[in-house]
Amino acid sequence: MTRRVSRLPRQKFIEGHHRILMAPLFKRKPKPPPIPLEVLLRSKPVRNPAVKWEKNEKGEVVLKVKLAPSKPGLFSGFVKGPTERKYVLDEVGSYVWELLDGERTVGDVAELLAQRFKLHLREAQASLLAYLRILAERGLIRLVAPGQGSE
Repeated sequence: MTRRVSRLPRQKFIEGHHRILMAPLFKRKPKPPPIPLEVLLRSKPVRNPAVKWEKNEKGEVVLKVKLAPSKPGLFSGFVKGPTERKYVLDEVGSYVWELLDGERTVGDVAELLAQRFKLHLREAQASLLAYLRILAERGLIRLVAPGQGSE
């Protein structure tokens, strides 16, 4: 038995109200428009005040974040979840963390990073922005846009 293969999309063969069955189940949310580089470089990264940090014996910055208590469940009496999460930053990450004082802009930090680690400015900016995005996604920092207060 030969099977006929059509090169037309399946939706072409479905008529009327049955077309809704072919609609995607999960629609992607439209991405927000990208923030211009000039605005990002003038933004000020601010540490989350709920994040405690210290330097260990190797000189690395260790970030400590309190975690919300776990929801009560079947095994909640037997298994205790962690109460805090720790992040140990490497040399570059520690240097950047110490520069995030709420006064310096992203551009200022990128310039200092380029000088200290002998990088091109564009390379330092790209690496720094990627790193700050990770920190922001984890709730460790936030960026304050130019013209806004620190609150």
